[in-house]
Amino acid sequence: MKLRGFCIILIALLFSGIVNAQDTQQNSYAEDFELGIIGGIGFSNVVGADVGGNGLRLGIHLGAFAEIEIDSEFGFRPEVHIISVKGTSSGGFRSLYFDFPLLGTYDFDEKFSLLAGIQPSFLLHARTNDGAITGDIKTIDFGLLIGGWYKIDEVWSVGA
Repeated sequence: MKLRGFCIILIALLFSGIVNAQDTQQNSYAEDFELGIIGGIGFSNVVGADVGGNGLRLGIHLGAFAEIEIDSEFGFRPEVHIISVKGTSSGGFRSLYFDFPLLGTYDFDEKFSLLAGIQPSFLLHARTNDGAITGDIKTIDFGLLIGGWYKIDEVWSVGA
């Protein structure tokens, strides 16, 4: 049942595209609001006192975002990454997470923004080459994020 729900949400996100809505009222509280899908690749690793000698693992993430303009320069960008693959190259460790980045944005101009914030993540599944280990690791992960975002046109953007 859980897998079916994930698939339905994923399909809805893939076909949602980017939607722009602007408040047309002539007041100082008008704000822009944008929805879109997000996906990409990333590198992860596992660190700690009881691990060592491991390397970076290439993973993917796929999800959605909302961009809310607070004023002409600052905004808020919550995201949800429905699929986020992390792990390390050592021992074949890989994990699947729900990520919830909560980012503040600063727009340098209409094309380029700086992003910074926090990212709570919730473990869905973890395994090594020997089998599932979900019960053996912490189920909540927390990270700090900083990056940039460049709007190529009305539909496509790229970030790091």
